[in-house]
Amino acid sequence: MKLSLVIPAYNDPDGVGQLLAQVRDLNLFAEVIVIDDASDQRSDPVSLGIDPETLPFALKYHRVRKNRGAGFARNKGLSLCSGTHVLFFDSDDLFTADFPRLVARLQGRSFDFCIFKHVDSRVRAAGGYGLLPSDEDRWIAAGAIGALGPLTVEGAQTLCTVAAYPWNKIYDVDFLRKNTIQCTEIPVHNDIEIHWMGFLHAKTILYSDLVCCEHFVAKGRDRLTNKKGRERFTVTEALTNVHLAFDLAPQTRPFMVPFTSFYVGLFEWIQAQLEPDLQLPFRTLAQDFLRTNLSLAHFTKVTNADPALGARINQILKGQRL
Repeated sequence: MKLSLVIPAYNDPDGVGQLLAQVRDLNLFAEVIVIDDASDQRSDPVSLGIDPETLPFALKYHRVRKNRGAGFARNKGLSLCSGTHVLFFDSDDLFTADFPRLVARLQGRSFDFCIFKHVDSRVRAAGGYGLLPSDEDRWIAAGAIGALGPLTVEGAQTLCTVAAYPWNKIYDVDFLRKNTIQCTEIPVHNDIEIHWMGFLHAKTILYSDLVCCEHFVAKGRDRLTNKKGRERFTVTEALTNVHLAFDLAPQTRPFMVPFTSFYVGLFEWIQAQLEPDLQLPFRTLAQDFLRTNLSLAHFTKVTNADPALGARINQILKGQRL
């Protein structure tokens, strides 16, 4: 396995420098690709005081002339990959001591992607070590217990509804390219498409309950997690792209109900985050999305499988929810 690491970077030279130093010490990657998304503070090796000749991996640096967002940066990084497998990692996140154990176990294994556990900084701040409770429950329900194992179709139908992150999976590069799977190039929620399309098209999914990275959720309006403005409205572009797969690929049908449950919950979460003056326009957007994408056959299947979910959808359409 020739492992590539793609790091989208925007105004975080300290984070990029810290992550590159950690990756140097791990010595597990064949190449690292830094995509500088038109940062005010450059993240090129020279500016960071790094001599690429001293690194145990090939370092590729590409600076985007105009800020395009993390989705574009990840896609650009994927286009530059020469490895067999790729991991997309945020510049302010870090690997844990379990990551080398996972990489060792994956050597010689054939898989479309492997999903692993992570530490959420909010959980650590509360004295824990691991996922948010809702995601931990999904791992347990999926039966994803063990340092490495194959995920069943039934397990995938459960685990696919975890929060859509790009940095908790190692992907086969050919799998992504052959299925034209990538991030949506939108300001936020750009990782929904690659997360879901991976589950929809993968024939072999591996899981590992090893905690392999730590994700830091920082305060501040400049962080994507904390955005409360109209940029949240772009979520429907990513969701529409995934919805199209259900019409084009019959093998995706087992994921129809989980996907619907995911985005209905996401609509409710976004509504709670938005500035007050944007809540009514977003509710209208969500209603329009449901009317456009949720066919009668789809809605009937959802309601038969999960009557409570069907009731929530009806409430949104009637303006009684969101």
